[in-house]
Amino acid sequence: MTAEEPIMSTPWRSDPVAMTERLESWWTAQIAPGATVSDVTAPDGSGMSSETLLFAVESDDGTTERYVARLAPLASQQFPVFPEYDLDLQRRVMQTVAEHTDVPVPVVVAHETDPGWLSSPFLLMRRIDGVVPSDIPPYTMAGWLFDGTPEQQRTLEREAVRVLARLHALTPATNDLAFLDRPKFGVGALEQHLEYQRWYYDWAREGQSVPLIERTFAALDRTRPPEGPTVLNWGDSRIGNMMFRDFVPSAVLDWEMAALGPAEVDVAWMVFMHRFFENMTHRFEMPCLDDFLQRERVAEIYREESGRELHDLEWYEMFAALRFAIVSIRTTWRTVAYGDAEAPDDLDDVIMFRPLLEEMVERVEAS
Repeated sequence: MTAEEPIMSTPWRSDPVAMTERLESWWTAQIAPGATVSDVTAPDGSGMSSETLLFAVESDDGTTERYVARLAPLASQQFPVFPEYDLDLQRRVMQTVAEHTDVPVPVVVAHETDPGWLSSPFLLMRRIDGVVPSDIPPYTMAGWLFDGTPEQQRTLEREAVRVLARLHALTPATNDLAFLDRPKFGVGALEQHLEYQRWYYDWAREGQSVPLIERTFAALDRTRPPEGPTVLNWGDSRIGNMMFRDFVPSAVLDWEMAALGPAEVDVAWMVFMHRFFENMTHRFEMPCLDDFLQRERVAEIYREESGRELHDLEWYEMFAALRFAIVSIRTTWRTVAYGDAEAPDDLDDVIMFRPLLEEMVERVEAS
């Protein structure tokens, strides 16, 4: 594995046969007797922070429905991505979004807190049909989105940004979002984001220092913009966490990083994560999905869809890069722990997109 590849093995992946039996036992005990569980699979590429299982349930009346179980990370998992994994927060966010917007989110059927059934707590949701822009290989170099017409690509781009505009209509002034507040990290939502990331970095590095991440914190502190309006942040707002039908979102997934914050946090994450895959594609000298999800175009679409101007997006993109860099500490050391990579000699190489982040930081340092 190279530093540019966000691909890792997931040796904790569950055995489908064993999970079929365990899911069926849970279903018949907790939902309805006489049901049969089948077709248990895990989506390709899933499992960076938790495991997702897809399965079907045939009731005793002969009807079949499809479901998704989102499992919290196993306690035995080496190098978990996050210090805590709050399934109940994810449930509350999805229910809030479903009740107060038309953003398509999965219907949560149950939240099982007893780890005895599947070895960890899980959320049970109804399955939604759609296709996802691929991480492996990146959608920027291959796949159904890459092969789409320019008009289809523009449709997906606008509809993805439109999701953010609709989500950001939810604010602490209009909805009960107090469960997302993190007062121990500061007063304002932007301050909470920054201080949470400092705390997260201290946890993720386990006593080691990553100089480039510390330079990024310094650059962000030096150029920090004023606190802006607070909205609901999806957190992991990238198109790879959406399902699409006819290039229009059919489901918005993965709410584990939800928080309160400026709208720019979500918009910049969407732009930066595309830039990450775009940069990887260029490094491999492959044809790329060009002129897509670029900062100025995304800001224009967001303004048209929300009526709001965005500010300091370059700063927020560097903040997005910082957040992803801290995640990279955990995922890189995990690949080492499971024998998929050698430990880097230079700790900055735990960042899978080191040259891109260095470029961002050096621009600020030179100003």
